[in-house]
Amino acid sequence: MPDLKVGLIGPGAIGQTHARAIAAIPDLRLAAVAGGTGDDAAALAGGEAAQWFATAEEMIADADLDIVVIATPSGAHYAPAAQAIATGRHVLVEKPLCVDWEEAARLVVQGERAGLTCGVVSQRRLEPQHIYIHEALRAGRLGRPRLIEADVHWWRSPEYYREKPWRAEISHGGGSLFNQGVHSLDLMLWLFGPAIRVQGLATTLGHRLPVEDTTAAILTFASGAIGTLVTTTATPPGHPAGLRMFTDRGAFTVEHATVVRWDFTDVPAPGASSGIASGAANPGDIGIAGHVEQWQDFIAAIHARRPPAVSFREGFEAVRVASAIYRSSEEGRAVAISEFPVGGEG
Repeated sequence: MPDLKVGLIGPGAIGQTHARAIAAIPDLRLAAVAGGTGDDAAALAGGEAAQWFATAEEMIADADLDIVVIATPSGAHYAPAAQAIATGRHVLVEKPLCVDWEEAARLVVQGERAGLTCGVVSQRRLEPQHIYIHEALRAGRLGRPRLIEADVHWWRSPEYYREKPWRAEISHGGGSLFNQGVHSLDLMLWLFGPAIRVQGLATTLGHRLPVEDTTAAILTFASGAIGTLVTTTATPPGHPAGLRMFTDRGAFTVEHATVVRWDFTDVPAPGASSGIASGAANPGDIGIAGHVEQWQDFIAAIHARRPPAVSFREGFEAVRVASAIYRSSEEGRAVAISEFPVGGEG
């Protein structure tokens, strides 16, 4: 079977992570790069031949590609994703799917109508401890969730924001919720089901930024469970993200990828964790293992004609809950998730 040809949009830090992950997978070949310079394209391809294009629009129009991966700042995801879908390419988008929830909703509909494999990078779902917990919850072995707590007490220095100005821009989702906390939000929704209402507060505590560096939210789930989510980049030196669940049978606590508490006496605790380092103080610490796993799933989904681990529709759920949290903070009221419909809803 011939290699799948990938076009990468955005040769920055996360684009480099994708390039390294692609190079580690025999079934993939980085065929084209959009953005940066020709030297960037050559470096990302690791000495292999890769076409370089100044813009994503040119690459999608002219390159011979099977897959387009989008690793641009978050506010610039929609246009290349829509163009790639319109030209029949499978699409993998870095988290979040979009910052604008209406753009995200349109991509869900466009991708599903085209019958293409369209996914969002949310690699924490693929870690073994989270898969184990997900399966145990679905089987009813852990009981009925009552209270869920997630926290992202991270630190990003002023230099982090100065290095890439988009990280402090509202239009690119540079705040702590969209840029750092969306992984924990996605895990909450995947593990515990859809949220129906949120009450949120977004503020700036430690940085002089036009975006928030701290959010706190209360989520009401369709199951009746209550959740809390706290995200921040203003708590040095940075601590591993935490996830805690309390049910009618017991409780667990996960710190980043390690289960540190497991109170279910009749259910064995998860085995080895993923071993992936935390990005609590430095986003570069996470390595490529999670991206390799997500790429492998994405390839398998293409061949099997099945949805990927995190489809556009699933990625949309995190976008609209985050959008509801921001709206709640702005308007000082509880916000229903139904205020952010996608195709087939509302």
